[in-house]
Amino acid sequence: KLSALDRVVHPAMATLAIHNHETPLDLVARNLKSDRASQRCGALRDIGRMGHRISRRDMDQTVVPMLGDSDSAVQEHALLALSQMGEKSQAFAQMVAAKLEQSRAKQVKRAAMLALGSMGPAAVTHAGSVQALLRERDLDLVVDACTALGKMQATQAADEVAATLTSPDTDVVFAACMSLSEMDSHQQEIGNLLKHSNARIKSAAVNALKGMSGSERYSSDVVSLLGDKDSYVRLGAADFTCRLGAKAADMVVPIGKFLSDSDPGVVAAAAAALGGIGEAAASQIPALEQALRNPGEDSSTLPLTVAGISPKLASLLRKPACAAANALSNMGTAGATSAPRLVECLNSKDWEVRVAGLHALSKMASASARYEYHVVDLLRDEIPPVAAAACLAAGEIAATGAANSSTARAVAELLEHPHPTVRARAVQSLSKMGDEAHAHIETFVSLFGDRAWNVQAEAIRAVAKCGELGQMFAPDVCRMTYQGLTPEVQVAACEALARMGTRGASFREEVQQLENEQVEQVVKDAARKALGFFERAASSALTDKVPALTEEPLEEE
Repeated sequence: KLSALDRVVHPAMATLAIHNHETPLDLVARNLKSDRASQRCGALRDIGRMGHRISRRDMDQTVVPMLGDSDSAVQEHALLALSQMGEKSQAFAQMVAAKLEQSRAKQVKRAAMLALGSMGPAAVTHAGSVQALLRERDLDLVVDACTALGKMQATQAADEVAATLTSPDTDVVFAACMSLSEMDSHQQEIGNLLKHSNARIKSAAVNALKGMSGSERYSSDVVSLLGDKDSYVRLGAADFTCRLGAKAADMVVPIGKFLSDSDPGVVAAAAAALGGIGEAAASQIPALEQALRNPGEDSSTLPLTVAGISPKLASLLRKPACAAANALSNMGTAGATSAPRLVECLNSKDWEVRVAGLHALSKMASASARYEYHVVDLLRDEIPPVAAAACLAAGEIAATGAANSSTARAVAELLEHPHPTVRARAVQSLSKMGDEAHAHIETFVSLFGDRAWNVQAEAIRAVAKCGELGQMFAPDVCRMTYQGLTPEVQVAACEALARMGTRGASFREEVQQLENEQVEQVVKDAARKALGFFERAASSALTDKVPALTEEPLEEE
């Protein structure tokens, strides 16, 4: 049986290892002894990809000796590998700090700070080694020092980090803001930067403040940034307001004024902020309904997306109509009165607006029930995200009352859709339709072998929701605790067995074995929770009281 380290190496390397009658681990170990530094670095990269799954023994035998390698590039890669190994690397903090202090190579110092930062507060006793680099002339080292000290939550260095906020280098100021945010220190100094002339520094300030205590006192200054010319400043301000939620209720009127702005990016940011405030922003519903008809789009971030520098922003951060739809769906019963306006979005030529309309309607299912036929029409939309969103909306509507058999048939047709997200949403939708789902349970089980992990996971959950009929397929569900494509599938299988009461508990031994397997920690956690449910199911069975199945996330008692 291969170890976890054996399974992490590149497929081509694994093939070569098999051809030479050696395990991938043997090949990695051999490359670590190579005379060529490039091969030793490559082997360390392979080990680094192992991440937190690597054992302490493997670390001692592979990574640690490389810290003393004669080549600085190899030392750098050994430190980078340590930075990817989670809590297990904390045992080597002293060794990493010594390497930081003793090495003259810049790349080794940077890698050492990255490794110490990855250890978090556990490495704070070595903050002094990092803090000394705040006074370096090389600004790259200053940036890395700020970042590492923040992750270590080295509050004893907060004053010196705050001193770098006056640096003329924006990278240093950005790193200092983020560092102080993690320390939850020097809010006032960061707040002063909200009025800085440089957009990147304003963005850094607002993003730093949103995670700090007492940040609501800066809400007035942040709200004014919703109208900033820079898109990232606006987005930071919108996210800040969303995090405050109802605490920002007194800012609703000033935010609402931006809904009439000529810049679609400003309107989108304002609508997103109002959506985060929720029901307390209901006074702006008329203006949001007007924004539903705004066809604009903020394309200012498109060049960075095309260049591959940053991912494409979500539609609700670019398009006023999408942001307004989302905001209305977050305003409770007051927002539900806008369902007729949201239905109009389903006729938009812009597929992202159709998706936003469907998602909004799915959040106000009771008010949307009368428009079910509009939703069903979009199940046949040629754009996969639209069809997937229509499945979700149909399922949420069905969950509010008796499921419509014709709707169920229309959704079931999408179980064979070529796009995995559509198949997954179709399964999820049917699982909310009560008895209508029972007719498709064998199809759900067949989807356990789907090539997409999200389809497998939804199929497992759907079977678990089919009550006693679903319990007949408990062996198939149990099999997925080992055969699932990803940890998410294995977790779904463990949770499904737990929901099957005494029938699921009959597979206690198989689930218990997962705690001893080389699997992701989330799978072990799910197995442990399932075992807890099995014990309670057994206790309840003795009193003829079988625990009720639940669709809510499993929680330990």
